[in-house]
Amino acid sequence: MNKNGTHTRQSGIQTLRLFDADAMSEAVRSSKFEHVQLEAGDFRAELKRLELDRITIDSGCYTRKVLARGDFPTSRIVIGCLLDSREEGLINGYRFSRNDIIIYPKGSHLDYLQPAYTTWCAIQVSQQHLEDAGFPETGIDRVRILTGYQPIVQAMRYLMTDVGTIRKHHSKDQSNRTIPPCEEQLLELINHTLISSRVSETCIRRPSLHNRMALLRKFEQKLLERIDGTVRINELCTELHVTARTLEHLVKTEYGMTPKQFHTVLRLNAARQDLLKSRASNETVSEIARRNGIHHLGRFSANYTNHFGEYPSETLRRQLGREGNQG
Repeated sequence: MNKNGTHTRQSGIQTLRLFDADAMSEAVRSSKFEHVQLEAGDFRAELKRLELDRITIDSGCYTRKVLARGDFPTSRIVIGCLLDSREEGLINGYRFSRNDIIIYPKGSHLDYLQPAYTTWCAIQVSQQHLEDAGFPETGIDRVRILTGYQPIVQAMRYLMTDVGTIRKHHSKDQSNRTIPPCEEQLLELINHTLISSRVSETCIRRPSLHNRMALLRKFEQKLLERIDGTVRINELCTELHVTARTLEHLVKTEYGMTPKQFHTVLRLNAARQDLLKSRASNETVSEIARRNGIHHLGRFSANYTNHFGEYPSETLRRQLGREGNQG
């Protein structure tokens, strides 16, 4: 897990507290994600990880609304759920609530719009480990959603909050080839969930917003391609074959802001990423701002401070200080 924050371990669970959305690239083991902080304000995140012999469980909660995109491991099946949520999220084009679980085949792409103070949880296991435990090939070949009560959600919630019980049942004694009871039960639940998803029609009946999310991704990509230059929203609408009114409504509905405001947020996040990755002691805030198409430095400083809760110079100074300590 990324060490850009405070790290603790208690009864087998690693806990990492972070202060930058960009530091959460490894929020799920063996995965790589990009995060965009959509809401203004001081960002805090708490990530937890429990690693058993064959299974890994990750969970996280953030204080601000974020947009997360990336890919899961190519060798593992992932089952995700929300342990706590104030409102619905949007995952891979589907409205998603606490009553749902989502199943990702090996190497699946994640596209997640997460409201603030939502606690997500993801459990992952390789197909080989399932087969070694006596469970056959599942045949899961696409993202699927199940609704209603799911025993695996209760198990994930229990494991991530009552760790003392895990330590009593789980042992890493390599001389004992028997799967520990805790892990064996989890494997059974995972297999049951995968089988249920194959025979359930809920994932077919759930309306998809895939086309809307695809349009938002294209809009974001075009903004990022021109991050260092002038962007005219009307011209992008023509390229996307969509009216300005439609784009305005879509961005407002899903992101809670206008297309122009979203453009500003992307530039602020891009600038913050550059500040956090800076390695040169002579690099300045103004250079980084201009690299991201920002030329009004006074306005940039005000917008940046409002969005991230600190001056851009503070971010750069903190990063360079960390680099100096590591050197």
